[in-house]
Amino acid sequence: MSLELSDGRVLHLSATPQKPSASAKITLLETINRRVFDDCPICGDPATDEEHVPPAALGGEKMTLTCAACNHRLGSHVEADLTDWYDNLITLPRFTGPGVQGARRTARIPLTWTPEGEFVLLLSGNIDPAIEKMLRSREIELAGLLPDENRYRLALLKHAYLAACLRFGVLQGADSDHVRRDLLAAREADGRSNVPYSPLAMGLTVIRHNGATALASEPLVRAVVHLGEEPVEGVLLVGRVFVSWSSTIDLQQTPDQHRRLQVSMQVGKPISGTVR
Repeated sequence: MSLELSDGRVLHLSATPQKPSASAKITLLETINRRVFDDCPICGDPATDEEHVPPAALGGEKMTLTCAACNHRLGSHVEADLTDWYDNLITLPRFTGPGVQGARRTARIPLTWTPEGEFVLLLSGNIDPAIEKMLRSREIELAGLLPDENRYRLALLKHAYLAACLRFGVLQGADSDHVRRDLLAAREADGRSNVPYSPLAMGLTVIRHNGATALASEPLVRAVVHLGEEPVEGVLLVGRVFVSWSSTIDLQQTPDQHRRLQVSMQVGKPISGTVR
């Protein structure tokens, strides 16, 4: 996205700060195609519902059938965080500032940056006039939540596992039993906030490609990432997110406070421009 300012300057905005980041070589092996099973690959119940792999919100397509519970209940517990992570969104944003009593909420806010690493606040939809008053005061506090890493990694575990089943058939053995056990525990949780911690999901190798062009046009591609001496095999989702088919199980739980965002911002003079 670019913002052309009234003084002729152009700000080029992206979802990640333009700073040096780790790179890895990836080799694309083959496209993974649609495959339908009689029984749900996750729980074994009759497969009745079309399942997008990865979720449609990421650009996934209907690739197989799962049962209603694994499709909808499990999806509702973990996939909203995956979408927010993929789109770099701040959830439940709240603003406070001088001259306004209490906090004011907005819709989700994208984490957007200039090439110099400056955060750009992009608000959309109907904006509370009180927030505009706060912005004019030039000092404002923003609080919100970042996506829950355990939940979005469980969503990635689900779709990497389904991709492996599409390619090789429903997987068997102790490792596959462990995957299904963690996914079913997330499915049966009493709400999103009670989804159990999954060391298996947290130990996946996850790499996101932030380039302007996706690495592949297909929703699922079998791929190998070269990290260190040993290649890591897995699946590339929608040409942008690599997820391994193996895990270096992480037994240390990430504290919930790491999700909490609290920043103070100083707002400059108003300027006008055009978003392109």
